[in-house]
Amino acid sequence: MERLSDILRRGTLVMINFSQRNLGSNDAPLIRSAILTNPQLAVLKLGYNNLGNVGANLIAEAIHVGGGLIMRRSGSVGGGNGGDSQSQQLPLQQQQQQYRHHPSLSVLDLGFNNVGDEGCTSLANLAVARNPSLATLYLSGNAVREAGALALADVIAAGCGLTSLHLTANRICAKGVKGLMRSIAEFDVTMQMAQQDRENRMALEEEKKKRVMKSNNGNHTARGRGGEGGEEQDAILDSLELGDGDGDDGPDDFARLSGFKCIKELHLGGTNMESTGCLSVSNMLLTNLSLRVLCLSDNGLNDQDLSLFSQSISRNRQLPLETLRLSFNKLTCVGVETLMNAIWGSKTLREIKLDNNQIRDRGAQLAAVVLTSVELEVLDMGFNRLTIVGIKALMKSLAENCSLLTLTLSGNVLDTNASKAVSYALAYNKTIQKLYVDHCSLSYAAQRHIAAGIVSNSKLALRVMSGFPLGAISVTLGLPGAMENWTNEQVLKFIRVMWDRTRHEREDASSGEITSTIGAPEASVNTTSVNSTEKEEPKSGPSDPATVVAAAKGAFEALGDAGGALLLTEEPQRAISDTSPMVSSDAVMLEKTPSGTVRVPSLNEYPHEHFHTSNHETAPLDTSVSHASHASVDSLCTANGKSCPETPVDPEAKKRNMEWLRLHYRSLNEIIQLPYVYADLLQLYRYFYSSGEVDDEDSVHDGMPPPGPGFNLGTAPSPTPQKMSGLQRKISYRGLDIIAGGKSSMTIPSSNFSHASESSSKRRPMSEDESMQPPANKRARSGKPRIDYFPRLKALVESCLSSSKQTKALILLRQLKFVETTMFQGSNPYCDQSLQVEPNEPTALDAEIILIDMI
Repeated sequence: MERLSDILRRGTLVMINFSQRNLGSNDAPLIRSAILTNPQLAVLKLGYNNLGNVGANLIAEAIHVGGGLIMRRSGSVGGGNGGDSQSQQLPLQQQQQQYRHHPSLSVLDLGFNNVGDEGCTSLANLAVARNPSLATLYLSGNAVREAGALALADVIAAGCGLTSLHLTANRICAKGVKGLMRSIAEFDVTMQMAQQDRENRMALEEEKKKRVMKSNNGNHTARGRGGEGGEEQDAILDSLELGDGDGDDGPDDFARLSGFKCIKELHLGGTNMESTGCLSVSNMLLTNLSLRVLCLSDNGLNDQDLSLFSQSISRNRQLPLETLRLSFNKLTCVGVETLMNAIWGSKTLREIKLDNNQIRDRGAQLAAVVLTSVELEVLDMGFNRLTIVGIKALMKSLAENCSLLTLTLSGNVLDTNASKAVSYALAYNKTIQKLYVDHCSLSYAAQRHIAAGIVSNSKLALRVMSGFPLGAISVTLGLPGAMENWTNEQVLKFIRVMWDRTRHEREDASSGEITSTIGAPEASVNTTSVNSTEKEEPKSGPSDPATVVAAAKGAFEALGDAGGALLLTEEPQRAISDTSPMVSSDAVMLEKTPSGTVRVPSLNEYPHEHFHTSNHETAPLDTSVSHASHASVDSLCTANGKSCPETPVDPEAKKRNMEWLRLHYRSLNEIIQLPYVYADLLQLYRYFYSSGEVDDEDSVHDGMPPPGPGFNLGTAPSPTPQKMSGLQRKISYRGLDIIAGGKSSMTIPSSNFSHASESSSKRRPMSEDESMQPPANKRARSGKPRIDYFPRLKALVESCLSSSKQTKALILLRQLKFVETTMFQGSNPYCDQSLQVEPNEPTALDAEIILIDMI
């Protein structure tokens, strides 16, 4: 507990996630202290605890007074003579910043904490009121009633920074919803009028400037006439009566409301609003120009309520609604028809959830028609008693749809005929990524039909599917038997890799030369291959069974032993809806280091300079780990709950590393933004887990664009064999190109890559005497895998692979390959431990320290 308190008092935390920690009101003072002592804290997650009203009161107080304490420390409030009178003379923008609130906290999650009206009122008056920083307030699953909702309504009407309000599963009832809707509508109209007033003022100012310029141009003429023209022009300008926006005449409303925002996300599911509350929501939508996400699930709404709601949407075509959730209500096809007519042709709507209603086949047919005019990305039709008629209509539209990413059909019976329609759609669709068919009473034949449609789609984008074990069914279709025990996500990833590999082979065959395209940028792909691909673009639709089986067999053999680990899923099978608004993270806390990077703080670690951390506890390291001459002290650094070795560096090495990082920091950050490519991960995995021999001629391309002018990321020389006299090394290939018979299907031409070192880029024939001993200018080879020279990075990579975070693993390997290329240009980091390292020569330890610090 003392170590935790030390971390909280550092003042460097930017995120705290204490969700599901069994916290009570007795722990609230510690959280209050953390808020007061960390001015950079942006996200505070405390969901699923029992802080109650007492905890909510303390947190609200800390948010309110925290800003005042921080500003007094910096001397911006209370300094100098005059006090409040002096602050009244400051410009409006500076006065706006003197609101006493925490300056950085933007997300507060107090969901499922038994917070009642008292705690909600305290949060509203102290933490939300006139606070431009707090943007997201998550209070779902508490005991807030009408009084708490009305307290929030009052502060919203007066102005605040809230853009996302979560009140799901709070019984605020119709009166509470009505008060909130009235305040949201009033403030939204106020902002619209203030913005329009500002635009009018700017237009008048522009007109004033034009008249002044015109007056100056005719000034000499007017003086020649006795000054009558000038006096007339001055009279015209005075008649405009324009203020400057922040003078004695008073600021305009837009400047007065600067920093305040309108609600964009409103979650009111399970609030017991019923018809009266829904009517108030409909009235609010008539004039709203800000709302993007609206959740009205589980409120007992019927067709009449939805009809009034739809009329408001149809009348307000400027409403930027993107997400609409109407699950668990009493809607039928009658109400759905009015809704579909209202959203027809919408340019903004992307998600509709209508699950657990009674819309039946007619509602499904209406939704299928709307898919042709609205670019929906998420459609949930689960548990609506659909039959073959509605399923066929949806699947026919899905086969030609290019926008839908997630489709839920769970809870609707899919017989053999319906499963054939699903199979047809999945064989043709190129964009859908998630399909849920749980509790659909799928027979064995129905499962085979759906699986056949999936495996036969050569342009499959599907990543998540639930409802039945896809691997076991795929084996019955002739795919490799090892897939029987794979998860659905592993099977889907294998299918995508399978067709990607087949596509590359066809491109190589049509181009007339063998070219590696795994992970390569689009600009580096052979032009002839691209043109040939365009001419021979495979038609959409299912592939024949023989082609599917052959492609699966070839891909499975190419994956080899690494296939099982590298086919782990990257994301959870089910996306949790309506949960905490924060991005999920395994980290309990995140802090910002002096260098500006964000990382997980260690319980044993205290902030120091950029690449150095000192601990109170030490432990011996594995003697097999290579150490440079300047790194001899061993320690343990705890990150993400796991221990990994860390070795400090001397000042000279740190200075050299800092200079290198200054030059290449932008490139390392750009690597993080690159898209995930499975083939890159496979090839880099094989490269770094092979032995680190200096003569190794493996070529690896990591799919990254050159970080600077004249630089190409590829490092290995061309493996193209040349005729030599005497003895010579055989060229080795590690990657997807290792296929049956030892034939390489992917060879990287030397013209596309720069060489790692001069000694490896130029070779001459060797005589028999020379071949009996290693060259004098090369270090002895080491049989260790390359990754073993980076023990901490190895632990992180393997941790990411075992926990299905392959994107993070790929980023680490890409960055390591980049560092290897640029830092060790003429040297070999994979050298024998017994050899001495040159004083100014970088080592593997330098690269590891740089990347660990960036993490």
